[in-house]
Amino acid sequence: MSKRDFLTTAGMTRHELDDLLDLATRIKGKRPGQVLGGKTLGMLFFQPSLRTRVSFEVGMVQLGGHCINLSSDDLYELEPNEQTIMDGRAEEHVKDAALTLSRYVDALGIRAAARTSTWEHDRQELLLRSYARHASVPVINLETVFEHPCQALADVLTMRENLVSLKSRKLTLMWCNHPEPKSLGPTHSVLQLAALMGMDVTLAHPLGFDIDHEVLARSKTAASDAGGSVRVSNDREEACKGAEVMYARSWGCTKYWDDNEREAMVKRSLQGWRVDEQLMATTNNALLMHPLPVRRNVAATDAVLDGERSRIYDQAANRAHVQKALLMQLLK
Repeated sequence: MSKRDFLTTAGMTRHELDDLLDLATRIKGKRPGQVLGGKTLGMLFFQPSLRTRVSFEVGMVQLGGHCINLSSDDLYELEPNEQTIMDGRAEEHVKDAALTLSRYVDALGIRAAARTSTWEHDRQELLLRSYARHASVPVINLETVFEHPCQALADVLTMRENLVSLKSRKLTLMWCNHPEPKSLGPTHSVLQLAALMGMDVTLAHPLGFDIDHEVLARSKTAASDAGGSVRVSNDREEACKGAEVMYARSWGCTKYWDDNEREAMVKRSLQGWRVDEQLMATTNNALLMHPLPVRRNVAATDAVLDGERSRIYDQAANRAHVQKALLMQLLK
């Protein structure tokens, strides 16, 4: 059998998604035994991580396996491109690192979510895709600037637990202000899975903060096929009316992806783009979701983050459950 990777939510079928979520639900609150006894997951973090690292490590231990975690301090500068004369900063080619690590571990998780160049360059996920191409073991996307599929799995599980059926449910995926430039990973991944589930999604953002055009087009098609819809609104208040799920998340401006100062200038007039009690009052008693970490009273106020409709900690908890299901499917 050829190895299976988990790099993206794009291309998942509804059957595959339901199978994984059903498995996560069955094992939630239980210890499925030593089903991955003797297996080792290697995780490479080129950026900081709290929930992703801990949830995968806890999940792997509960399944009887082990984790090895490496940070950027442990890793050489890597070259992902082929046929390159390596006389620059890169000390090692990804090919050599991937093939070596494949001799040690049973799966690899990669977090490479830093801005490095233009959007057209970074959206290619060169480091992740190079690892997947060369490794002989499954590779899992732990977040890039383009996708964060494991987060989206937990988000959809959380919505399903609260709303049961997601078809035609109204989700507002809203851009929120943030002092730092953020990735589009969670936004792209949750949009694609919500579309696959047939939700009616409103993507709300200020002018200039469009998501990737291919992701938007793909999500519109998937939603239509599943009996849902995807629309874009640049009106914060209008976009939130009647929402049953309010998903707050900041993401970067692809137009100024390689110009942080210009993006910061644009955001100075957008401080009103946050979730507060007044905005939540216009919804249909919406659940509040955010993938964390969150800038309190910048992206969302304390009142809504700590309110009774907040599900931010349920999302975080569900990371471990969906990832256990994923690991079982990839490694068992």
